[in-house]
Amino acid sequence: MAALSSNLDNTDKLVKENKALKHKVDTLEKEIMLLKKSIYDLSVKFSSSSNQRVISPFVIDSGDVSQDNCGEINLENSTSGNNAHEIHREGRTFHPKFEFKGHGGAVYAIQFSPCGKMIASGSFDKTVRLWDTILLQKEQACLKGHNLNVSDVCWSNDSTSILSGSYDQTCKLWEIETSRYIHSFECEGFVQCIMFNPADNNVFASGTSRKILTIMDIRKPDNALKFKNDGMINSLYICRDGQNIITGDSNGYLKTWDIRAGSALQSLLNESTKKPISCVAVSKRGHGNDEEPRYMAVNSYDNVIRIYDRGIEPPKTQLKLIHILKGYKNKGWPIKSSYFFGKDYQYSTQRLTYDIYDDSQMDSADHVVYEKDKPLEASLLLATGSADPYAYLYNVGGPEETGELIQRLEGHTDFVYAVDFHPFEPILASCSADCIIKIWAPNAKGKKKG
Repeated sequence: MAALSSNLDNTDKLVKENKALKHKVDTLEKEIMLLKKSIYDLSVKFSSSSNQRVISPFVIDSGDVSQDNCGEINLENSTSGNNAHEIHREGRTFHPKFEFKGHGGAVYAIQFSPCGKMIASGSFDKTVRLWDTILLQKEQACLKGHNLNVSDVCWSNDSTSILSGSYDQTCKLWEIETSRYIHSFECEGFVQCIMFNPADNNVFASGTSRKILTIMDIRKPDNALKFKNDGMINSLYICRDGQNIITGDSNGYLKTWDIRAGSALQSLLNESTKKPISCVAVSKRGHGNDEEPRYMAVNSYDNVIRIYDRGIEPPKTQLKLIHILKGYKNKGWPIKSSYFFGKDYQYSTQRLTYDIYDDSQMDSADHVVYEKDKPLEASLLLATGSADPYAYLYNVGGPEETGELIQRLEGHTDFVYAVDFHPFEPILASCSADCIIKIWAPNAKGKKKG
């Protein structure tokens, strides 16, 4: 009798486990079906109004895309199709300098290393690729290991490792020197966004489609701290103190989370119709400046970027809306933006002042400068991708700025998903559904220093 009772208990346990697994499978299948339906609906709408080839950022499986092709770079500084509007000031426009080719699918994520010497990119071809932007100007490594699309990438603060997030529900940590992955971290849902803690290289945060914000210590992966949100977490930013996280979600809310308290301290609806937020970008304070940045840009599916003043003590002070930027396209697509702040892009009404590698001798350490007539306050620029073949550049900052559109950057042939500024030079990288990464900068035709 005892043996029979034990067998019955084991059977009941197996039945329960089977039901639990079946429930998980059903949940995943529903998520996949909803995402595929969204892809189909968006593709039909876009195809009906355009003849361009659509590559959706929500592809669940990129198929048998070749991952063996090495990266190639086109060093031709073609400026065709990069016409600035007549109202743009002379010298303020960015121009294409060179491009990287190698990805076998649309490139969704891009980020300069903190040292400024390399770029990491994530693609629908399931790979992370590293590019040398200073000396060799070519692909340095192709990191393979993800089973589905790579949705986000983030460098460690010392530029020695990189973190990638994927729709295969994992985050992977890669060592740059050896080009191998160190560890894989399981996540609940498709990984939408990731970021290292600025105060601790051993800690990172991730946001997923299952509405989970996770804080993970790579030394103790089994003790992850998890917060449950009421919407998918599409973007996140960890404050410099390492104790507060700002998230943007699919319900259109900006939330500030206190890691120590384990809850959201602030919640702000970005716009009244609750359109999803695709990106939260925080202004950069310049090389070597560790103060918490003051301004924040929020991309939304209503085709509007809203600029918020975070006050003198962010994140404690309330957000104040100071600019509404229009002209780009974001509706239905996870478009990302990036700030540039610094003396390297001061300008006058006639001539530009900046310090940048000479585009004709990019493999040298020579720099060029312009004389300027009347120095103004350092500009705060915001670049954004768009659901068209362009990147857009705006002049933003405090309330005294106009938030004007400076330039539409032309050169890509499909959606521009993300952009990222160099950490301390006026150099912009953009990535696109055309599988190409482009590097942009102001023209450098002044006298060489030293």
